[in-house]
Amino acid sequence: MAENKPEIPKSESNNKKKKSGGCLVVLLILFLTPILALGTLYFLNKDFKLSVNGLMSNVPGPLGAYFEKFPTRAEELNQIRIVSDYMLGLDESRAVDKLLILQKDDKRAYDDVIKDMLRINPNKTKNILEAIRLATVNKDALSNTVQGISSEEVDSLKAQAAYISGLPLTAGVDEINKIINDSINGHKNAAAIFEYIDDSAAVSLLYQLDQVDRDKIYAALSDAKAQSIRNAYSGLQRRKDDLVQIAGVYSSEAADSLINTLGDISVYSLEDLAIIYKNLGAKKAGEVLAKANNETFVFDVIAKIKANELLDSGKDLLTPDILKSLKIYKEFDDNVKELINVYSKMDTTKVVSIVKNMMLNASPSKVYELDNGDMITISDEDLILRILTSFPQDKIATILSSLDQTLSSELTRKLALPQN
Repeated sequence: MAENKPEIPKSESNNKKKKSGGCLVVLLILFLTPILALGTLYFLNKDFKLSVNGLMSNVPGPLGAYFEKFPTRAEELNQIRIVSDYMLGLDESRAVDKLLILQKDDKRAYDDVIKDMLRINPNKTKNILEAIRLATVNKDALSNTVQGISSEEVDSLKAQAAYISGLPLTAGVDEINKIINDSINGHKNAAAIFEYIDDSAAVSLLYQLDQVDRDKIYAALSDAKAQSIRNAYSGLQRRKDDLVQIAGVYSSEAADSLINTLGDISVYSLEDLAIIYKNLGAKKAGEVLAKANNETFVFDVIAKIKANELLDSGKDLLTPDILKSLKIYKEFDDNVKELINVYSKMDTTKVVSIVKNMMLNASPSKVYELDNGDMITISDEDLILRILTSFPQDKIATILSSLDQTLSSELTRKLALPQN
């Protein structure tokens, strides 16, 4: 009969496996810890590394061949001694230059050489170290000085740019011309200032200069700034062309409606308005501006037109005619307002009588000639039409129905026509 073996409990078996695994971990730790410690020491301690390289190079086979590629401690000390002797044999200035290069390329090698030099010849080495210190300090001081000068120059250029940009255009152009003529490098100096002037202001200034001066400044500018200013100039020219076309459209519209668009800077800038009013012509410009209630606005527009004319051609022949036209239309508008106030209080029968009399017995038209040859004509008919258009529709209808058929038809036709 077979003998039954006692069965081992599973818990006891698991405990044995755990003890076996724990022993293995302990052995691995005991084995790996010194390896890791030696590896860390090898990479962090140069003397230890060189000693290991020397020992391992004696090992036969590929491992020894691999470590033979690295210098031993004795070989490296020999190399350091060769460099140290060489440096001590040089003139102090040459030794300083070469040691500075070594310091930049390999700080550890530099430190080893300096230590060896101190052991060989402490006095000369100390002199060389002092020279290195002074050279480093002087270099830093020079660099800081250059940076300081550069920063001050930039600040000065920015200040000049802000000053010139803030001047009236004619004064700014005079200032640029003065800078150009002050020295042989005048165009270069002016270009340096233009680098910090806003593109739109730079365009206004540059294109008031002589072509030769402008070209020389462009040549001295950075490529980016020159291109930026040229782009701004092209954009300005396109904008001017657009405004000339707009003025052509506006020239056929009534002054009473135009003043809603051209009577302030809500739609167009002052610069744009100066171009539009110029291209409307002196007669139309004066008629529209006469409708404006803001005298400061009118003055600013005319002043801008005058400044542009003086810059473009050196003389202003436009604004005197605009002012003359403005005065004529302003007086006419003021007279009309007074008459409208009076007629609005009169009986309709009396108004009909006055209208009929003015239509049948109209006095000769008043003609005003501008210096450019344009004629401004104001007639009784213009006065009647302005007064009638101010009345309510029912009152106009009553007046027209009270006139004979011929006068009524004529007035109706003229009231229907655009009032330019």
